[in-house]
Amino acid sequence: MNGAPILKGKAWLYGYGLTLLLHLVAITAGWSMVRFVTKPMLMALLLVFFLAAGPKTGTSRFLITLALFFSWLGDVFLMNEGTRYFTAGLASFLVAHLFYIIYFSGLRRKQSPRKPWNIILLIILGLYVGIFYFFLGPALEEPLKIPVFLYAIVIATMFAMAWHSTGSSAQTTSQAATTSNATWFITGAALFIISDSLLAVNAFLHPFNSASFWVMITYGLAQAGIVFGAGRRAAQATTTATATATATATATATAGTAGGAIGGAIGETTGETTGESSS
Repeated sequence: MNGAPILKGKAWLYGYGLTLLLHLVAITAGWSMVRFVTKPMLMALLLVFFLAAGPKTGTSRFLITLALFFSWLGDVFLMNEGTRYFTAGLASFLVAHLFYIIYFSGLRRKQSPRKPWNIILLIILGLYVGIFYFFLGPALEEPLKIPVFLYAIVIATMFAMAWHSTGSSAQTTSQAATTSNATWFITGAALFIISDSLLAVNAFLHPFNSASFWVMITYGLAQAGIVFGAGRRAAQATTTATATATATATATATAGTAGGAIGGAIGETTGETTGESSS
């Protein structure tokens, strides 16, 4: 009962991986039409995977679905050129990260014991935001300065919440599984920071060869890491709930059987005693 969770919808995850691979090949080969078709497919496939693997109802399903929807919207906006589309894409991803932050915060509230806040990590993330904006800010157009700064704060916060979304120790199988899922969350959040940093450097500071390739591979793996962790966690919760229900039903049935046997034994003893008294 405490084995690995059964993860449904893996075919959609494989489809996502193949589509991402095709998209990366299209970037390298310069196949514009294939890039145009495959990019909006990515988040759609990942969403179908999560809906198949994740909870059928509940807050987690709602939050991850919205995060993927706004990520898809951001992908579509960033397929176009111009400040207006870039700002719209930035806003879409900012909202997506907010939903991820709420999701990770919910996981943290459920953990016992909770992982203490890592002050060193928070300082590093603060330095990242400051250094990132120190170099990027002067290169930005005025309308983009505040949105980009806010975005940097939000994505750093998302990473911090992913890091702290699990308990400080794994004393049970359930806690160990949650810790494993947090590894996927942390990896995904870190890759998100790398992807967005590469995107910003290429767009505003110093364009470099193969920028689109490295931005998309880190972005694709980032989303896959977070959503796979969420789906795996939901599957673990379902497995645990099923095991608990089965154990409860078995215990109830065993108690009923034992009670019946005891009652029968008492009845037989009473009958024998009555018979002896009558004799």
